[in-house]
This record gives sequence, structure tokens and C-alpha cells, in this order.
Amino acid sequence: MTRRQFILSAGIIAAAAALGYYYFERQSTGGQKTLRVYNYSTYIDPDLIKEFETKYNVKVIYDEYESAEEAYAKLQYGGGGYDVVVLTDQFLTQAVKKNLIRPLDKSKIPNLANIDPLFLNNKFDPGLNYGIPYAWGTTGIGFNGKFVNAGEIEGYEQLFDTQGFLQRHKGKVSMLEEFLEVVNAAKLYLNIPLDDWSDDAVNRIIDLLRKQKDYLAGYYGASIYIPQLAKGDLHAAQAWSGDVMQAQSEEKAVGYILPKEGAFIWIDFMTIPTGAREVDLAHEWINFILERESAVKNVSYTYYPSPIKKSLLEGLVPDEILSNPAVYPPKDAKLLFTNPVDENILAIVERISTSVKRV
Repeated sequence: MTRRQFILSAGIIAAAAALGYYYFERQSTGGQKTLRVYNYSTYIDPDLIKEFETKYNVKVIYDEYESAEEAYAKLQYGGGGYDVVVLTDQFLTQAVKKNLIRPLDKSKIPNLANIDPLFLNNKFDPGLNYGIPYAWGTTGIGFNGKFVNAGEIEGYEQLFDTQGFLQRHKGKVSMLEEFLEVVNAAKLYLNIPLDDWSDDAVNRIIDLLRKQKDYLAGYYGASIYIPQLAKGDLHAAQAWSGDVMQAQSEEKAVGYILPKEGAFIWIDFMTIPTGAREVDLAHEWINFILERESAVKNVSYTYYPSPIKKSLLEGLVPDEILSNPAVYPPKDAKLLFTNPVDENILAIVERISTSVKRV
């Protein structure tokens, strides 16, 4: 989260809210409602938006962001006028505690029957009372095989190796813009427990990331690292699994590895902000995304696994996607689940980010 997002005054927020009210009210006139959706970049088949607009005779304003911190900041300041906000798992619990999102009316989401039972008892929102999974995946490393030799990279050991890998690929490696992912990668490399936020742990992380920073191209979101991996402007990138598959569809030399230190599994949830105006329409959108046909299109386009049962996709989604370990991890992979974060942890992550980036 940027400092600017935290120092907005109450007066400015109130004024923005007032302007937002006028703007959205004007858009809703003329007999056609407007649904506003906020989601990660390059994370949906655009045809689904058009299909929803046609099916429900509505206008969808679909905005994109690069990091979960941006979405959470929107929720903190009234939801930004959005009716549906996709929020990553680590922020969901905190959003519930702070009353930033509203309880869901499951009677309006009959396609919940399609969801894999694996997601029903997740530790972020057991029972799916506030958030419905949109997609899931792993955090790993993407690389372009034209520039990175086979076996040259096995995990985060290489992404923090300033004497070897980073020296050979200086300015051609990126880490995720979502800084909690960067911090978690550093913890895995340093063998620091995920729940350790002591001063000693934080200082070790800051020292490691400062040393790495001079060798990086930057901290990038999907809209930047996907095309740059494909073009070879980036040789390697900390990345989300489906994004690397998208890059691979443009350049076959692009590959994906699950770090030997461990790969985090994450879930992104569809939520409805407390201040949402089109609540019924928001439920319709969530239900629409969970339709079998919608899931088939989304998985085939984004290369991210759907939360609906895999059996419902078989024969409809290309087998090279369903059988790809970058999409559906193999059973022997070292997979790790992250923990919910609170305001104290968010503040620590922000302090680490500031300490690293401002040097």
C-alpha cells in the first residue's frame, strides 16, 4: 500500500464518495444498470464480460489492478464504488473483521454446487460466507529458456544469488509488485517461519532484499512481466502460475518451476463491498462466473484453475492445460499455504517495502 493511500484525509474521501455517488447514479439511468468489477489484470476472458452484459442487459465497468494491496486499499476507503472486488486470501479475513465486505446471500448463488469441496473449509473464510473463490494457483518462477539454461534455476536460491544467477542476468529479473509475496519468498530462502515477524527476522529480510534490488529490473505485476517474459526482456520472474502459462502461449521457450524451497498456494475470492450499490447484480455476477461454461472459458483463456470441480472441465478444457503442472500442481509438489494477515503484519510489510525501495 502506498503512503499516499494511507494519508488521504477524511474530507477528501468524503468528497470522492460524494462525487462517486453522482457519477454512478448517472450511469444507472436509462433503464440499464451498471455493475462495477475490480480484479487483477489479465485475469478474465473478455468475452465473459460481454456475455454477462447481454444476458442481464447491463453495463459492466471492469477495472484492473496489479497488487492485492490496491484492492484492499479500495475497500478501506468505501469500496471505490465497486460492486464486486476480487480479494486475495491473505486479506480476506482482515476485510471481514473490519466490516469492509458484506455477508453473501448463498440462495442467490446456486452454482455454489459446482465448487470443489476442497475450498469449502479454507482457513480464510470457512464455509464461504463472505467470499467465493474466483481462481487459485501457485506462486513460483517463470523463465525464458532462450536465456536461462536448463537446470540453471531451481528456486529462490537463484533469485537471491547476487554472485551467480543475478550477476549473469542483471537487470533481467523481476519480483512481484505484491510485496507480501516478495517477503514470503525471502522467508522461505532464509528459512524464517512464516509467522515470525520479529525485529531480527524483519531486519534479515530487509538486508536480503536490499542486496537483491540492485540486480532487478523491478517489482512487476502481470501486465508487465507476462509480455516481457515472452519477449525476453525478462529472463526470469517471480510469478503466478497462470501468468507464466499466458506468456508461454506467446513464446514456447517460457517455462515455470515450483521453487524447491516450496510453492505457495493461494486463492482469490470474489467479494461484495459493504457499500456496493448493485448487490443483487453482484450475486448474479458471482453465480455467472461459477457456471460450467464460464469456468471452461476462463480456464482456457487465463490458464488459472477454476474453483469448480475439475471433473466438470474434463473434455471441455484442452488436456494440455488440465495436465500441465503449472496449472494443476502434481501431487508430489512441496506446496505451502499462507496465513491470514492483520493490520500489524500489513504495517510491517509496508515498512519492509519502504526500507527496500527507498535505498
